[in-house]
Amino acid sequence: MGRGKKTAVVGVAVALLGLIVPLAHAELTEGGDLFVRFRGGIAPSALPRTKLAPIAVSIAGTVKTLSGERPPALRRIRIELNRGGRLDPSGLPRCRYGQLVAASPEKVLAACRDALVGEGAYDAKTAFPEQETFPSRGHILAFNAVYKGNSVILAHIYGRQPVPISRIIVFRIRHTSGTFGTVLTGSLPDAVNHYGYVVAISLRLFRRFDVHGQQRSYLSAACAAPAGFPSATFPFARASMSFADGRTLSSTLTRSCKVSG
Repeated sequence: MGRGKKTAVVGVAVALLGLIVPLAHAELTEGGDLFVRFRGGIAPSALPRTKLAPIAVSIAGTVKTLSGERPPALRRIRIELNRGGRLDPSGLPRCRYGQLVAASPEKVLAACRDALVGEGAYDAKTAFPEQETFPSRGHILAFNAVYKGNSVILAHIYGRQPVPISRIIVFRIRHTSGTFGTVLTGSLPDAVNHYGYVVAISLRLFRRFDVHGQQRSYLSAACAAPAGFPSATFPFARASMSFADGRTLSSTLTRSCKVSG
């Protein structure tokens, strides 16, 4: 597939606490003094009744403690998407894990731009030994890939403050039966939390591309409202975060869509 035949429309980086309109609703879940606020949605919300159309999917989570003390380290993120949507990387170029290791965003994009499927951000608190905590923020670039024989999303995390740092989260993709048909699971490298803790993380997935003259979308869905109804409410996603102390907090995000056309 020649470069001239490929077209890409990729979502721009999203603000951590104000992603897009579909993120206006948030679900709060708690375990003891630990709280996680999940946000998420699809865009556009107006879709054909039966025909799949391109969509963007956004998920964000914010971590807090009631006491204001340091929360446990975030170890694992799991995102389950409604079976009515489809994630299909067929024909999309792939990025290799080695192309992302210890690399700046500029270098990563130069090598893997054609495999880009989304962007995001993270917010953390960093504290070196015997020092006060201070904010640490970074950017996430998500790429289509195959890792150890499995279809994955490689999330390249890069922060410039207090020092340049790059890390990779491997989100394994699994398709299942039931309400949520696509499952993304990623474990955070220990180095992400080595000198601090993550307080917020967000990801927006969206990519259109061209294969042999045919337009395709990395993510697509329909608004499966019953005949005669102009809209539908559905469990869009189930998101969970697992922490170093053994706690897992999860929430189901219910959203609605409108039938277009």
